[in-house]
Amino acid sequence: MTILILPRISKWIAWQGRRFFGTEENPSWTGVSALVGLGLSGVSLVAIGAWLLAAQPHIGLGQWLSGGLFGFGIFNILAVISRRLALLVINQLSFVGNLAAVVAFYLFFSRFVVVSYTTDTIVGTYMGVLKALQFQSPYPFTIKPLMDQFGLTPSFYTPSVNGSIDFHLAYPSLSFLSVLPFYVLGLRDVRDTIFMFHLLSIIAIFGLAPARLKSVSLAPFAWFPYVIAAGWTDSVWAFFLVLTAFLWYRHRKVSFVTFGLAVAAKQLAIIVAPFLLIRLLRETPQSKIRNTGTAAILILSGLLIPNLPFIIATPSAWWNDVVAPYLPNASPQVPGGIGLSNILLDVGIAVPSSFFLVLVLGASTVLLYAYARHFTRLNSLTFAFPTSLFFFYSRSFPDYMAYWLFPLVLDLCRLGRPSLKLALAARIRSIDWHLPTGTFLRVFARRRALAVLIVIVLTVAFVATSEAYVSQASSSNAEIQINNVMDPDSIGAATMINITLKNTLQTPVSPTFFVKWYPLPYLWTSNSTALLNSGSRGSYIISAADGVAPIPRGSAFHVIVYDKLTSQLLGESPSAKANVAAPALSNPGLKWWTLDESLGRKVPLGWKLSLFNSHTTTSGITPLSTNGTSGVQMILNYAYTERGIDGLALSQQISPVATSVSVHFNQSFSTNPATKLIFAASVTDGTHTIFFIFSDQVTQQIIMTYSTNITVIIPTQKSEWNAIILSPQSIWNARGWVIPPQATLTLFLESEIPGVYYVNITSVSPV
Repeated sequence: MTILILPRISKWIAWQGRRFFGTEENPSWTGVSALVGLGLSGVSLVAIGAWLLAAQPHIGLGQWLSGGLFGFGIFNILAVISRRLALLVINQLSFVGNLAAVVAFYLFFSRFVVVSYTTDTIVGTYMGVLKALQFQSPYPFTIKPLMDQFGLTPSFYTPSVNGSIDFHLAYPSLSFLSVLPFYVLGLRDVRDTIFMFHLLSIIAIFGLAPARLKSVSLAPFAWFPYVIAAGWTDSVWAFFLVLTAFLWYRHRKVSFVTFGLAVAAKQLAIIVAPFLLIRLLRETPQSKIRNTGTAAILILSGLLIPNLPFIIATPSAWWNDVVAPYLPNASPQVPGGIGLSNILLDVGIAVPSSFFLVLVLGASTVLLYAYARHFTRLNSLTFAFPTSLFFFYSRSFPDYMAYWLFPLVLDLCRLGRPSLKLALAARIRSIDWHLPTGTFLRVFARRRALAVLIVIVLTVAFVATSEAYVSQASSSNAEIQINNVMDPDSIGAATMINITLKNTLQTPVSPTFFVKWYPLPYLWTSNSTALLNSGSRGSYIISAADGVAPIPRGSAFHVIVYDKLTSQLLGESPSAKANVAAPALSNPGLKWWTLDESLGRKVPLGWKLSLFNSHTTTSGITPLSTNGTSGVQMILNYAYTERGIDGLALSQQISPVATSVSVHFNQSFSTNPATKLIFAASVTDGTHTIFFIFSDQVTQQIIMTYSTNITVIIPTQKSEWNAIILSPQSIWNARGWVIPPQATLTLFLESEIPGVYYVNITSVSPV
């Protein structure tokens, strides 16, 4: 029996494979779209290979991967030029090429460039998995301890306009339940599971697309692994929308369930529901009420069933975290992103979040009308409309727009191109310019109604924006004046701003300050929390919250002010520029810290932490002061292994005038050059190096000269504070070496004998 079944199984697998690559549609035919897809796969392979080589040129794995991707990419490009390949081969090369590119890109990026979690979304998902394993609802718990564990500083938080920060899981339960089985099976990095959903989506799109479009169908998704490694979890709900698009014309009732599951993974998927309702009503003209009711029940089932255990266990917490933030009475989050809100803020027009809500509703009205009126022409664009709507949303993040591409590409491949002959000019020709007769509703229902609607909405948007601008310029709720931009800690970016604020409202306000120089404004802290009375002026010093928020030198910025008491927008300052001096050595007091994504831990801003044979869990650096705002403690915990010397180093590129520096430090051990137990500094231009070894075993300075480097042993005291000035210029000149345009200053601690060693450094200042 087994002998008879195996050939059938193998034939079925072979048939499915041929069908997957499109042999059922004239395999000898080759169209332009197939060649374009193959060419784009080649370009992606070459580009990702070049990026791998540039990102980590010293890692052997990166070099091998880069070479392989380069070769594969060039082969695909040459195959397009030759135009000799059959459609089947083109599809196979394109599929394997795209798959190799995205897998290599993701694995390398997530293991060497961004090694840890960098968004509150991915941290919340991780917490949800951990709590579910403990049979607890995650919604009452805070993600703050985990964010601290992963080194996420305040600029990674999501603040409301009143300055409050919600540290709770903000998404429905399927956002983490979809990850849970893979975590149990041993896939402990949540991003790996998210990436698997991404792979499933693109494999499904390729397999379901017509043969002539298979090659090009994967082109839009080559760079998505970048954002997955960075912590975006949107691949989960996008996968369920791909299933919805696929099942709509095969098993429609099942597609309703998968759409509910998409909403159960992230709330924003619900925005496409009105368009799907119109599609349902237009394609099933009979029993509209029953079909609509069935769809609603199945969608709610897909949404509620995964969430039901958590609704029952912690109803108020689930409601407050998942539903309440989207209600009108909730405090809005600060606008930003890549859409209209970002454009308006950049030109100095700050408007309330309610303005964007009205704009989204207006745009929705136009798009829904156009979709219903011209359904047969626009049906394949069902999943494109949410992207347009999110452009007008107050928080128009890239992932809110980009992930609709997954179901959209599938619909375009299967349903064909839309007919976009809906331009206003085309309609004007058909307008009857005689005076209309009949009721207003009949006139409005004629063919020119769409043009009228578009004109009305655009006029309303223009008037609203103009009114917002006039209000901003003449009668805003506050007068904001930027007096001074400062960099007191010499990090090469503006960390403090002196502002004068006048309250023109009739009620007191408690100002909250955001600084906009990036697509998303950052919350800055203020030196005063006192109320500002009506008609009063107040002077404020606002400061960046961490090493991410400072304004880069020379960048333009705006200050946006909200009232903490009412969440009301008070106004936006005129554009200003961060004119601060370029420091000879950045962050000399080691006060400003930020997340090093390649290590997954916080480091002093401007400094690079390097570990040599050391484990990041036992060795590393921590802020030195009790409040964690200045100085650094280097910790080397070395257990004997066969790896040789263990060590860690802090380095920074400096200008030549800063190569003389004063180092203030305290080391806990006696220097022993014989066992390589040393704390030292080095200055190098890549060719010549000067080493400064700090030793409590000598009483006077010793200089040892070699062909391309010099070692200077400087006397110090153990367990006492030492202030040592390093002056390599005189040595450099004495050797006849040319003063370099740029040098690297490194402080390093190393040993080859077991033990735990500490060095405390309070400053590294130019002299």
